Amino acid sequence: MPYVPVKNTGQYGVNKDLSSAELPINAWTDCKNIRFLDGYAGQFYGHGEIYASPTVIPYHVLPVTVAGVRYWIYCSDKKMVVVNSAAHTDITRAAGDYAATKNSWTSTVLGGIPILNNGVDAPQMWGLSLATKAIALTNWPANTTCASMRAYKNSLIAMDVTKAGVRYPYMVKWSHPADPGTVPSTWDITDATKDAGEIDLSDGYGYIIDGLALRNSFMIYKTDGVFRLDYSGGIFVYNNQKVLGMSGALNKNCITEIDGNHFCVTGFDVVIHDGNQATSILDKQSRRYLFQNIDSTLTSNVFVFKNPFLNEVFICYPEIGNTSCNKAMVWNWVDKTISFRDLPNINHANYGAMETGLSQAWSADTTQWDADLTPWNAPEFTPDIARVVMASDDMKLYQLDNSATFNGALPEAYIERIGLQFDAPDSIKTIRGIRPRIKGTPGGTVLIQVGSANEPYEAPTYGAPVTYTIGTTVSCDLFCTGRYMAIRFSSGTAYQWRLDSYDIDVSLQGKW
Repeated sequence: MPYVPVKNTGQYGVNKDLSSAELPINAWTDCKNIRFLDGYAGQFYGHGEIYASPTVIPYHVLPVTVAGVRYWIYCSDKKMVVVNSAAHTDITRAAGDYAATKNSWTSTVLGGIPILNNGVDAPQMWGLSLATKAIALTNWPANTTCASMRAYKNSLIAMDVTKAGVRYPYMVKWSHPADPGTVPSTWDITDATKDAGEIDLSDGYGYIIDGLALRNSFMIYKTDGVFRLDYSGGIFVYNNQKVLGMSGALNKNCITEIDGNHFCVTGFDVVIHDGNQATSILDKQSRRYLFQNIDSTLTSNVFVFKNPFLNEVFICYPEIGNTSCNKAMVWNWVDKTISFRDLPNINHANYGAMETGLSQAWSADTTQWDADLTPWNAPEFTPDIARVVMASDDMKLYQLDNSATFNGALPEAYIERIGLQFDAPDSIKTIRGIRPRIKGTPGGTVLIQVGSANEPYEAPTYGAPVTYTIGTTVSCDLFCTGRYMAIRFSSGTAYQWRLDSYDIDVSLQGKW
């Protein structure tokens, strides 16, 4: 048998649910810190600390603009802080600390005004001045809280409302539309001259979890279904209808918008929908693996965020035994691929605009010269209007995709394919070599291993790794014999590498 070419190494990404022996030759059965993008498989770009030393452990982040200057708000269990460059300004309300928990904060921006809510305290607004503190949302009803608050058109939508200590978990409450640059003037449902109102979405047993605008509608997510609000005017103001009966939301912050569709993590699946029809993006790929590896006692910490420059959504979750999100399943909505990435114990992440100028001293950049992706006095890898900031339980703020290292450390990265049978499952095969095309910094190394198993569901036994030196090595001599073959590429010393394609020198033997 001649060399067997394996092209488009990033075409399918990872599939952990189906039988490895039945997958296409260029599909992968396992990976760690590998991104599948544009048909290739390469190490994820890393992350580095920004806005050095937050004053509290950040639970939530939100980008804001103040007089043309880009800031980020971060909230903890008790405090609210705004940061730009190295300056952290406490904007916690004058009335005292908050009573938030992990993933209890939601945020929105209405007319440029940031509004943050934690489900226990009154919703908070900030007046965009470093000299002022956050205050309770103006005109919000007294002795009232809500689990989530989002902007829709010129109004605010409150969900799962508590009034004077009595919880109404099916209630949706909306404000009168706000004038530009202001917050709503009233939430009074008894004022017939205003459009404020409220309804109960009591169909089904599930409570309301969260909501988000979708094109011209507002979608409301319960645990067991999705409802749509459409502005109609008149006496009822909004029409509502149930549009999805099974696909609710797992938690707050588990929904994001992608090109006119909603991406949502439900209690047992991950779906994308247009407001009428939902499609599973993980079915027959890695759905069962994902939900079996989330710590069942901390599913409330799961959230999603969008990385728009690279067409990705991160599903962040605490792996079994962890208390904060240390793993992400990453879905590329253009290439339709699944991958997995380590996370630095994050509680929330968001994308938005960051300042373009240099903000730290030379000595503050701890990334090794060969591993630093940020050019001197030039834009970073991602555009400055779409950078992801991650709030870490390690009392740090990190920027995603700004380094080849994970905050200065070389990450463990590998891709693996087991169950290769070359359309001859009964025959013995012998692999004699691998001829890869690997892009990266010349002199960096990638380790290649081959292994085998006698049965398709048996774990392979690998031989010793062989070193591939980028820019020098052409082919690696390896030797392994068996029925079901396995191949693994892993990081050696290379800080950034990408596998474009490879050839397998394999020969078929007899059946015994």
